[in-house]
Amino acid sequence: MDSKTVSKVDVPYEHWDRFFSPVACVVMITTVDTEGRINAASFATCVRVNHEPTCIAFTVEKNKDTYHNVLATQEFVVNIPSFDRAILEKVRIVGVRFARGVNELEKAGLTAIPARVVKPPRIEECKSHFECKVEWVKEWLNRLMVVGRVVAASANEDCVDKDGYAVLEKLRPAHYCGKAFKTKLKDGALFVAAYETMEVDMIYQGPEVEQT
Repeated sequence: MDSKTVSKVDVPYEHWDRFFSPVACVVMITTVDTEGRINAASFATCVRVNHEPTCIAFTVEKNKDTYHNVLATQEFVVNIPSFDRAILEKVRIVGVRFARGVNELEKAGLTAIPARVVKPPRIEECKSHFECKVEWVKEWLNRLMVVGRVVAASANEDCVDKDGYAVLEKLRPAHYCGKAFKTKLKDGALFVAAYETMEVDMIYQGPEVEQT
């Protein structure tokens, strides 16, 4: 991918909710620690959980750098990779358990670019980005549930239309669908495309349906 040919555009506030599409997908989340060191981690599930304000949620194990960084700085960036082998190979590298303080972006050959509002960087090779400040967290079992309020969103200019909707055939988001988490590093992980669409009309015409 020739990053020099890609221009990022800001997505306006009123479009943040509709642009996070699909509402759950594979992501790479970037954080920084109190010393400003970058961390990146791959997450199989990241979900938009509220419309207004636009909020995004994920869970993370308590022994992960993302856990410590989110609690310490209250910021993170959700970067959405495409269903392309080259970037998904890097998603797997970012998911390796490196020692604390190691910059996973460097290990994976990914490029950090400044975020618009928060301190953690965006990942240039990803096509959409959602900068978040922590709204609330809850510890349960051995995990931390994190809900972040989106404070800025941006994308490759060809991945968002004039009405703020994701151009899915350009964005090409992905879902993770196996294999078991404890497989050896040499084993393959299974991803599936998440951008095939079907528009389905409302055929029920009862009084409960809002008439617009």
